[in-house]
Amino acid sequence: MSNDMHVSDLGSCVGNGDDQPALNPSKLQRFPPDTRRRIEHLIQIQKDHDELKAQFYKDRGALEAKYEKVFYQPLYDKRYNIVNGIGVTTSSESPTTNQEDKGIPEFWFFAMKGLTETSKMIHAYDEGALKYLEDIKWLWTDNHKGFKLEFYFGPNPFFKNSVLTLTYHMTDEDESIMEKIIGTEIEWSSEGRHLKKRRTGNRRIFFDLFSPPEVHNDYKDLKLKYMLQEDYLIGSSIRDDIIPRAVLWFTGEARLEQYEEMLESHESFLNNLSQDVQKRVDLLIKIQKDHDGLKAQFYRERAELEANYRKAYTNMYNKRYGIVNGLVEAEKLTKQDSRVVNQEVDAEKGVPNFWRHALVNHDLLDTEISISEGEALKYLTDIKWLRKENFKGFILEFCFDKNPFFKNSVLTKTYQFLDQDETLLHKATGIEIEWYPGNCLTIESESFFHFFNPIQIDEKAVNHSQ
Repeated sequence: MSNDMHVSDLGSCVGNGDDQPALNPSKLQRFPPDTRRRIEHLIQIQKDHDELKAQFYKDRGALEAKYEKVFYQPLYDKRYNIVNGIGVTTSSESPTTNQEDKGIPEFWFFAMKGLTETSKMIHAYDEGALKYLEDIKWLWTDNHKGFKLEFYFGPNPFFKNSVLTLTYHMTDEDESIMEKIIGTEIEWSSEGRHLKKRRTGNRRIFFDLFSPPEVHNDYKDLKLKYMLQEDYLIGSSIRDDIIPRAVLWFTGEARLEQYEEMLESHESFLNNLSQDVQKRVDLLIKIQKDHDGLKAQFYRERAELEANYRKAYTNMYNKRYGIVNGLVEAEKLTKQDSRVVNQEVDAEKGVPNFWRHALVNHDLLDTEISISEGEALKYLTDIKWLRKENFKGFILEFCFDKNPFFKNSVLTKTYQFLDQDETLLHKATGIEIEWYPGNCLTIESESFFHFFNPIQIDEKAVNHSQ
């Protein structure tokens, strides 16, 4: 997932969060004429930016589609045949070997039990049904603003469906804000209904994912917001970690990479695999190595594509910085005059409170920022993000002018992921804010600036991942 656009929504400054920002006369009237003119230039820059972004999404989508169809899918087909005992035999098998003895039993069940994000949703009520899972696939939605998971089940006594689906609809191609989740209505059999009745309390189980909460565009409902975020995390983890690396979660190798021990029941199952099943697992590991080589090649090509577009984005961000902070008048900016550095901020010539408005007008942040925190955010001059050198994460930089709240000129938050798909967060580290006496804003239990609090990390695990 790319994070290029998270700090680029100029429309938010005037309370307009549409994909294609348009001038909102009622919002702009609150500003003086000179400021309105500058905002109009910013919105034009945003339109140019969005056109470029659309082309980036198109090129990135074509690259992803090529690898999925041409390279990955043939490997997934081989895996499906081995797991389900179709057309693949080992040296000790005979033509009369039962079909159920030819595959890898409970493969997808234990693959999902291996990943923490999915394991915590799987309880005794789910296990019987999940052992009939034969395959998991994913595909983009038609507009590329979301994705669909497909869970394929063999005949079982719990429900009639052969395929259960989860479709995640996002507001944009960056998958930054969840719009809604649509799940399949499960046609439970009598055994399945009995299974559901045996559950205790209100604890959610895996099959509850297929009955997601309804969304009414109300992200101020924090409980609903966090539930949707959790469901999205589970879905994206299945898409980006379990599907492409299923055998490593099945064997527990991927779990050990995270310094997490395997469940005792999982380890016991693996220790009792027959010789033939172990040979099939070895075949899957060879396929996985081929897949990982192709994935590394894909990451290199994607990084090169992102770098080429980033040069153009940076040019636009520099123009925006100059206008917002009064370093240059909008009319004087040309394509050759877009780099503005080493100049003092002139609030009278810029767009006052630009970043404060942009943050507060965002659907996911408006409830997080108090009035006093808004006062501190008036001194915010820019927000930047940088890709980490290993491409497994990114750094956010919040640049501040001199202010009465803290000494720092830059506040940072660094995200490091386990892989370049950025689904499994390894660590998130912030910075210690040097508050001036009497002006600390993190005394309250809930504060936007808690976002920057450093998190204690197991350095051994950190060094292992680098």
